[in-house]
Amino acid sequence: MAGATFAEVMLASMVLGAAVVASTASMRGSTEVYHYFAEGPHEALMLAQEIHEAAVLLPWEADEDAEEIFGDAKKLDDIDGATYGPPRSAEYEVVVRHSNWSQEVEVMKVDLADPSVEIDPETFEGEILTELKVTIFNGPTEIGVFSWWMSEPDEADE
Repeated sequence: MAGATFAEVMLASMVLGAAVVASTASMRGSTEVYHYFAEGPHEALMLAQEIHEAAVLLPWEADEDAEEIFGDAKKLDDIDGATYGPPRSAEYEVVVRHSNWSQEVEVMKVDLADPSVEIDPETFEGEILTELKVTIFNGPTEIGVFSWWMSEPDEADE
């Protein structure tokens, strides 16, 4: 049995070299794309979704002595007007990668028939819809505003 010829060894080396160069170039391109997303509107959406995930888990009503669930929030309305800087994950952990970013939260009660009208839930007699609005800032620069409609769960849904 004879070994590989010089030409076969060179051909194999060229194929392996091309594969290494291609994979390295692919990794470099991926990191550049990730960097673009990590600093722009895509990352702002991810940070806003963290607040939305936390809001979904917060009860709509809670007793005074209830356990704090998200920071010092015991219920959904407790996060109204809150600013989290540095931003927080849905588990209330600091998002260290974006220490200069912040999340501002609004929880507004609106008329289901006309969501552009903010109402007082104590005196309003129609059906109520809740709007969760999260504004994301990178330092003083607003990166994005994201909103979700929420409705109070029925007792049967709980």
